[in-house]
Amino acid sequence: MNLEQILQDLPLDAAEVVVEGNFSRAFLKALGFGDLEMVPGFKVGKLAVDHAVRKNTENDIFLHTQTKPYLYMEVKGRSENLGDEHHPDYRKAALQLKRYLLDPSSASVQWGILTNSLHVQLFRKHGKVVHPVTPCLPLGKDVNRIAKEIKQRIETPQRALMIAVYNNKGGVGKTTTTLNLAATLALLKKRVLIIDFDPNQSDLSDALNLQPLKGRILDVLKSKESTIREIITTYKFEHPRLKQPWGFDIILADEDLVTELSEIKVKQQVKFNALRRALESVQNDYDYILIDAPPNWRIFAQKAVCAADVVLIPARHDNLHSLQNAGTAITQFIPEAQAKRREVGDSGPIALPIFMNNAFRPTGPAIQLMHQAIATIIKETRKKTGGFDLKPYFYPKSRKGHENLKMISIPYMAYISRADFMHMPAAFAFKPAREQYLNLVKEYFL
Repeated sequence: MNLEQILQDLPLDAAEVVVEGNFSRAFLKALGFGDLEMVPGFKVGKLAVDHAVRKNTENDIFLHTQTKPYLYMEVKGRSENLGDEHHPDYRKAALQLKRYLLDPSSASVQWGILTNSLHVQLFRKHGKVVHPVTPCLPLGKDVNRIAKEIKQRIETPQRALMIAVYNNKGGVGKTTTTLNLAATLALLKKRVLIIDFDPNQSDLSDALNLQPLKGRILDVLKSKESTIREIITTYKFEHPRLKQPWGFDIILADEDLVTELSEIKVKQQVKFNALRRALESVQNDYDYILIDAPPNWRIFAQKAVCAADVVLIPARHDNLHSLQNAGTAITQFIPEAQAKRREVGDSGPIALPIFMNNAFRPTGPAIQLMHQAIATIIKETRKKTGGFDLKPYFYPKSRKGHENLKMISIPYMAYISRADFMHMPAAFAFKPAREQYLNLVKEYFL
């Protein structure tokens, strides 16, 4: 029986156990998994996810060994609303699936699927990051086509996580963050590409004392061919004590994007998802692709955020506007980018928790002022949006009944400014800075 017929035969109010028994296994078979490649009620820590699957190898039958699962599926009954990403049912189910995916016993799992047989959504895991790959897709008559699309995605996974570093407010250290995250990840033997997508300032290119491009990025963004490799440069940090130079790849800023074209012309000539499509052609060459986005929600920031899987938002504890703009990015601009991505059948980007850049010790009047300002921003956002809660973005370690105001941060360090004058990443040049950015990388990504 095909999937469409199975869906038609399901009761309108099918309970979770009925959806599991009649639909979920058939859907997993449509994704290419056989009976011996599925384990129902797969133990994850002290809990159990509804299904775990993996391709068998010659001497390793997953149903027998139950080791190294590749994909989890969490199933819900039809009465649970998974079609509205703002509904409590959806948020609770997505959080449950995320917990399974991030459990220490799930190191081999790369994908998660959430379904109630009315909707289905695919999630991807990259290190510590779990992000949606598709929107919540309605099934029905499209179930075979959707199963085929999901099958194709999980059989051809993209290697790199694409990260936009963005805050609508300038002066919060976006470029410094991009540069030092790239350097730290490179030291951890990760393949990294960074992109200076701020043609007005070219700060990232200048930070490495490299000259910006002239017109080449525009050609790449307008081209239907995969020509982005032609404009990638390798940055190398050399030192007499190093046996081999450290480094990463970079796409420099394009000064012609501001000298020859108005924003209106760029908007007319370059599709909103042109940067993402261009980067997809090199996504398997890297582990991380970092995009240094300009401030202000204008054309280049929009394209940078639209291209990303996740958005990392630096802010300053001593700058009220950076805190307010971080909140606006999460509640207004990133949802705009998500709407654009849904137009082409994709999901994302999602916001990562805000981190404080150049933060002082977590004591003193300035820190108290910051917490008061954040409390006001959270309260006002709830009023304006009808309940959107920014608290997890400012205080990711806080839980209901267990308030924790500890924030992710990079402390103020003279080394970081000094490295900027030396035109090199602080994480390469100074061990204390390297240790701080390593903590940041572990907090977010590894």
